[in-house]
Amino acid sequence: MKKIQSCVKDMENRVSSGTSFEDAWNMSSVQLVSAAEAHCRVIILSTFNEEIKEKSKSASPELAVVLNQLLELYTVYWALEKSGDLLQYTCISKEDLEGLRWWYEDILIQLRPNAVGVVDAFDIRDDFLHSTLGAYDGRVYERLMEEALKCPLNADVVNVSFHKYLKPFLRGKL
Repeated sequence: MKKIQSCVKDMENRVSSGTSFEDAWNMSSVQLVSAAEAHCRVIILSTFNEEIKEKSKSASPELAVVLNQLLELYTVYWALEKSGDLLQYTCISKEDLEGLRWWYEDILIQLRPNAVGVVDAFDIRDDFLHSTLGAYDGRVYERLMEEALKCPLNADVVNVSFHKYLKPFLRGKL
């Protein structure tokens, strides 16, 4: 609400100093978009909260815990991402933000044992995901090596650019 009030105040100040309403609107467009995004985040978080509360009633206790952790993670993530807005438009303090960072890290630790299950719940096939790390078969290191060998920079044991640029520069220093 305060973010929108700030936009309105800025526009009123511009208009009262002789700027046309249309130009004042255009000059405030970045702030207006930011306010609209904040409003959308509130709606998304409120809806997510309501849905998690509703779904948690019929879910197993273990799943309810994970769903609530996801809600907390998403909420705290956005609070930290938009900490400037919180500092500017709310009474949150620097110490409160530090507490949010600790909370965020704690939620990640709590969610870690369920991270693979949460991602797998989206049922995104490996051939679509094209992830070196996130494949189902667990061949992480082999896949990383295969991808690294595909890179042209790794075609030679020692890249040509080393011999051309770095080696002359490093003579007598190695």
